[in-house]
Amino acid sequence: MRDEAPLSAADIALLGLLAEGPKHPWEISKEVTYREMRTWTELSQSTIYKQLHSLQERGLVSSTGEAVQGRARRVYAITEEGRQAVAAGVIDLLAHPDYPRWRIDIATYNIDLADRDDTVQALHRYATALAERASGWRALEEFLRASGCPPHRWALARRAVHLIEGELRWIGEFIDELQTTH
Repeated sequence: MRDEAPLSAADIALLGLLAEGPKHPWEISKEVTYREMRTWTELSQSTIYKQLHSLQERGLVSSTGEAVQGRARRVYAITEEGRQAVAAGVIDLLAHPDYPRWRIDIATYNIDLADRDDTVQALHRYATALAERASGWRALEEFLRASGCPPHRWALARRAVHLIEGELRWIGEFIDELQTTH
């Protein structure tokens, strides 16, 4: 790799898409949308072009010009250096957990500043919204299985369900604590 700066999670996601085959930036954006990758990556239509340029400067992707309906388009492909870098990045992400910063943590820390009944009602709404998200992730897993996607793709949806189920258990316990203390 020409530049030893670590890859961001978004870089790894983008290189992973290119590892499936060469793509135009708009194809990448369509795949990100179709796969709902914006829920778990920082990839956006505006950043894809910047990231591709940066990855190309680092020698991790290459590009070729192509005419599509009379318009010049760039097609990007992962290089061998890019494959090595994304493999190392995947291993690094798998080996080092990170702690997300959730808004509910800020609210929980400061919950004594709000009315107790209002906080309990808000937590019930939060739990309802989480349960709906879990349902959506379950449906996604079923869709991925039915579509013939490999198991590591289903695992993403299943992991989200497990995280939500854990949070729902915590919310239930926390609501009980709020209602039985003071």
